[in-house]
Amino acid sequence: MSSIENNISSVDFEMIRSVLDDAGYDASVLVEDQCLFDTAALLVTKLFLSGVDSRSALAAKLECQLGRAGTHRHRLSLSLSLSLSRYAIQGFPLESQANKS
Repeated sequence: MSSIENNISSVDFEMIRSVLDDAGYDASVLVEDQCLFDTAALLVTKLFLSGVDSRSALAAKLECQLGRAGTHRHRLSLSLSLSLSRYAIQGFPLESQANKS
């Protein structure tokens, strides 16, 4: 069996990088959450290699699959932080405490 080598031109690579950047998957995400960045980069690259070569189609599929970087993580961490602060002051709700017994 022969292996198939897919070459991505520098122009195509720049388009893929700009799709990632526009969706918020830039160097700051790479530093904060390398796994998230790698997942987004792999998704866009696989889509491109499978024949999706339109910048807008790549961006739409990335947004559909993973969303924009930072929107979900920030909202989740903020709501989690607010919930934990509330429970630290008020204690857990009675129904949560009853389920643990």
